[in-house]
Amino acid sequence: MAKRMRCLFCGLLQDEPVGVKECQRCGGELVDVVPLAPSQTGSYLLAQMELDQVSAPAGQMVDRHLLLTLRTPKEVPEEHAAQTESGRPPLSFHAVVDISGSMQGSKIEQTRQALHMASRLLREGDVVSVSVFSNEPRLVLKPTAVNQQTKKLIESVINEIQAGGMTALYGGLDLGIQQAKEGRAESNLILLLSDGQANVGETDLEVVGQLASEAAKNGLVVSTMGVGLDYNEALMTEIATQGRGRYYHIQSSDQIVPYLTGELGEAADLAARNVQIHIRLPEGTTAIPLSSAYKAELSEGGLVVSIGDIPADLEVEIPLRLTLFSGKDGERLSIDGEVQYHTPAGSQLATALNRVTVRFITQQAFKLDMGVVKPVAERVAHQMRATQVLHYSRAVARGNPPELKQADQERNKLREYLQLLDRDIASKMVREMDEDLHAVRASSPRAKNIMGVAYRAQRFMRDLDQKGDES
Repeated sequence: MAKRMRCLFCGLLQDEPVGVKECQRCGGELVDVVPLAPSQTGSYLLAQMELDQVSAPAGQMVDRHLLLTLRTPKEVPEEHAAQTESGRPPLSFHAVVDISGSMQGSKIEQTRQALHMASRLLREGDVVSVSVFSNEPRLVLKPTAVNQQTKKLIESVINEIQAGGMTALYGGLDLGIQQAKEGRAESNLILLLSDGQANVGETDLEVVGQLASEAAKNGLVVSTMGVGLDYNEALMTEIATQGRGRYYHIQSSDQIVPYLTGELGEAADLAARNVQIHIRLPEGTTAIPLSSAYKAELSEGGLVVSIGDIPADLEVEIPLRLTLFSGKDGERLSIDGEVQYHTPAGSQLATALNRVTVRFITQQAFKLDMGVVKPVAERVAHQMRATQVLHYSRAVARGNPPELKQADQERNKLREYLQLLDRDIASKMVREMDEDLHAVRASSPRAKNIMGVAYRAQRFMRDLDQKGDES
């Protein structure tokens, strides 16, 4: 059996190369990996950290990128599952539904069907509420504990939902958040579904997003679903980002059922809760997440990145920009850490993060592509492109000159970064990026799909069309 080895520089986990003691990707030093039994670690969340370029020029400030990959199991070990009949913590689900005139017909019919299916997926002890909005927000079902006696009430209320009027999105979201605060459980999901532009009450993207941000600070998750081609994708992604939830672009009404029930399934089937990445940084370095969906705080000796809750059977990729300040020739800087999380049963576990290392070389000897780990750099480039699309959409929607200028600077940084990749790959990515930004700027129908793809790259999400009733 091949021995498992880990590179101390780029972080690659690999089989021992026959007759070679250097990393296949970067030439770094390999060390043995001694597998630990679950009973020795207690942790079931897998974690890996990789570095995109292991070399850096001495005597100047440079950026490198860390790519963290987390993986949850298909099923949480029995001893870590919640001590409930369902094996998961109680869930509080709060639907906030657009019932403006544009939702008439198949959209509202499919939404009612989706809410019916969602109510059947909820277990006894869960809590549900339904808020709607058109000319004004209205509560149609206050936070209600799910049991045999209340199921008929929930279904009858859903049947009465009709469409007509305008789109008071801010008021609807605010009402839904208030219900979630009242009906709080261990897991709390607010799901906003809309097919149109907010045109009643507060409509400013930043102000509406602040509502979701305050909800997230109170332990609530706010996800959004935009239906069709007439809603504001920049607003919906802002709400989801600030609310630490997920954004879905739903192209047609027949996708409402699988997407809504699938998102509810994700919120219910959590494998790791309150996930935090603790990275130990050497003096003279700093790091920040590329995605604004992840909150980060500098602490003594390192960085703490808050990821939130992660569903079962999912891989999460988190890129960080690592800034190195003027290392000396021959100096080596190593970064490691651990991932801390709570189990559904409430206990806290930790998974160690492997070490990666940057080595400094004299400026005269250093070349642009020295020490590049191309498979990692390509994945980082895709993440940078996703970040660029989301930031650019926000800047265009707000019409804010400083934000637009910053978005242009990010595009130039990405172009520079792509020089690390093979020419054909770099040319293709530049062309696709320019096409995507043009579509976003022109508000073309393609823009919503582009935003959906970018958001999925930044957050841990499945294709819910395929998941459907399995959730």
